[in-house]
Amino acid sequence: MFAMSRTVTASKKPVWIVLAVALVIHTGLISLQGRHRIDTGFVRVWIVDMLAPMEKLADRSLYGVRSVWGRYIALTRVHDENQRLIRENDDLRLQIIQEREAVLEAQRVRALVGLQDSGLGKSVIARVIGRDPAQRQTITIDKGALHGLKPDTAVLTSSGIVGRVIHSSNFFSVVQLIIDSQSAVGVMLESTRRHGIVKGTGARDLELDYIDDDNDLKEGDRFITSGDDRVYPKGFPVGLITWIGPRRGLIKAVQIQPTADLGRLEEVLCIVERREQAGVADPDQAPAVVP
Repeated sequence: MFAMSRTVTASKKPVWIVLAVALVIHTGLISLQGRHRIDTGFVRVWIVDMLAPMEKLADRSLYGVRSVWGRYIALTRVHDENQRLIRENDDLRLQIIQEREAVLEAQRVRALVGLQDSGLGKSVIARVIGRDPAQRQTITIDKGALHGLKPDTAVLTSSGIVGRVIHSSNFFSVVQLIIDSQSAVGVMLESTRRHGIVKGTGARDLELDYIDDDNDLKEGDRFITSGDDRVYPKGFPVGLITWIGPRRGLIKAVQIQPTADLGRLEEVLCIVERREQAGVADPDQAPAVVP
């Protein structure tokens, strides 16, 4: 029994020796660390060198995403702003065009109102709303029988005569232009006062159908209405002689250009009641209109 107790005691000695040595070493390390700080800079440098590129890549990626997104948002805003400016510009252009057209229309109507005030008789201003699509020798206006228009009502502008009403409904009328091949106008030469008749050709010009004497005709002479046809007031411009050819039968071939721009009519004046019918006995007293 005694021998066994000595054996157990002997076997525990190495454990206590190891523990003692470990305690001494540990105490020494603590004492050494207290007096001298261990340099761990190389570990920190290694960690920074390893992690910094990844942080830089992540930062660049995030910056790139933010930059692209910011530019996209900015471009979207610029695009929207450009579209708004384009719309505003188009609206302003349309407004300018409308105002310009309103000014031109007011000028044309003012000229027609001037004719109304010249003592021609009762008249109304009408707007051209249609044309003959085939031959362009008739126009449709927005005034009719309820406004006093009837067949043979004279239609004119400040530049000259246009034609006469041939059909009339309550609110609209069809006007035969003087260039129609079935149209004829009593005229006189402004310079010599010789009377004649001009007819339409179905084209853009008129031709002389009859005149008292054609020996003194020359290019540039102007024909005005004579009032003989009982349709058009006396003294209104009809057309200018643009060409004189050889005789065709009894008179020379004479080409006449209408003074009114029949291809661009927009507003016209309709003589509902002629001046002589309104109480003026002598039609020669009607004022001559010079465009």
